[in-house]
Amino acid sequence: MSLVVFPFKNEDPEILIRNVKIALSHPRVEEVLCVGASEDRCFVALAKARPTLEKEHGKPVKVMVQERIGVLRPGKGDGMNTALQYFLQETNHRRLHFYDADIVSFSQEWISKAEEGADQGFDVVRHYFPRASTDAMITWFITRTGFALLWPKSALPWIEQPLGGELLLTRPAAKGLLEEERVRRQSDWGIDTLYTFTMVKHGCSLYETYIGVGKLHKLYGALTDLKTMLIECFAAIQSLRREEIPQLGTHRVEYPGPVSQQVREKVGYDVEGSLPLLTEGWSQEEESLLAVLPKKVRTGMQACRSFPKFGFMDEEAWYATYAALLEHFEPSSPHWHDLLFRLWLARTLNYTVNHALRGYDHALHYLHQMVGRYVNRALGR
Repeated sequence: MSLVVFPFKNEDPEILIRNVKIALSHPRVEEVLCVGASEDRCFVALAKARPTLEKEHGKPVKVMVQERIGVLRPGKGDGMNTALQYFLQETNHRRLHFYDADIVSFSQEWISKAEEGADQGFDVVRHYFPRASTDAMITWFITRTGFALLWPKSALPWIEQPLGGELLLTRPAAKGLLEEERVRRQSDWGIDTLYTFTMVKHGCSLYETYIGVGKLHKLYGALTDLKTMLIECFAAIQSLRREEIPQLGTHRVEYPGPVSQQVREKVGYDVEGSLPLLTEGWSQEEESLLAVLPKKVRTGMQACRSFPKFGFMDEEAWYATYAALLEHFEPSSPHWHDLLFRLWLARTLNYTVNHALRGYDHALHYLHQMVGRYVNRALGR
């Protein structure tokens, strides 16, 4: 039997309670755990609803505040690691499911498909789903790009959604994660990167199951909403850059289905509102950091101080920029934070104008081909 976990922070309590009910109704689920970042409005509503949920479904529902386990900024990592600790130390469940609390398209299918993958003998089952062509810009330009540059021979570049919060872990896989000191210390947004990297490093067999309805959830506004996540995800990649991955494990991906018009037409961010972010608030310290970047990028970013430009940040320029960032980025420096954000923003805008605007199918084909070209380049082909 399985434990389903919903980490949450300031979510709509109606959506989360609905999702808890769906999980409790599944025959494979024996318990639901909700791990809150704090005792916020959602936490209070869920705690109040818990006795009724347990009575209606005859299964336990636990609501708890995440423990301070890591050493970085308290965040999602502490929540997920608190759940891992509870699963391994307080229960005998065979499998652990993670789902984001804000999924409005959540259904029993998510749980069933994960269980089917685990029934086939896979250590980890990850969910993937259609994303808007301008969504997942951290996944494509930070995580999958980094995986391609650093570990081109591994399964890492080919994992569809390495930052996805929807996955199933068998008990041995969960144990392997929690035993890693660097996983426990990763208390921030970098936790998804550390989980994915560690799964592959340990040789876990991975199955990616496709959820055609997609993950309908709240959207971001201007790309500043993603700045903290961007910085923490890149810092996590950079912290692993000296690591090697043995050629172990199995990675299989379920063939995808058709993509709904709703996903095809969805805009992942506010393009117009993001343009001024290239020009506003440059400091002398940030400008000085441009010296370590390729000349083409350095010149382009210098021009951004007076007018937003991004045409220079094409696929090749981003590869060279990323390689320089791996060597020179300082996770503790706010000036590096600002520059990394602007560089990524220039790459995202370049891709949006040159590829996303040409249609969904072209854009997604381009992104997958880009990863393949980065892999080949990293291998010297």
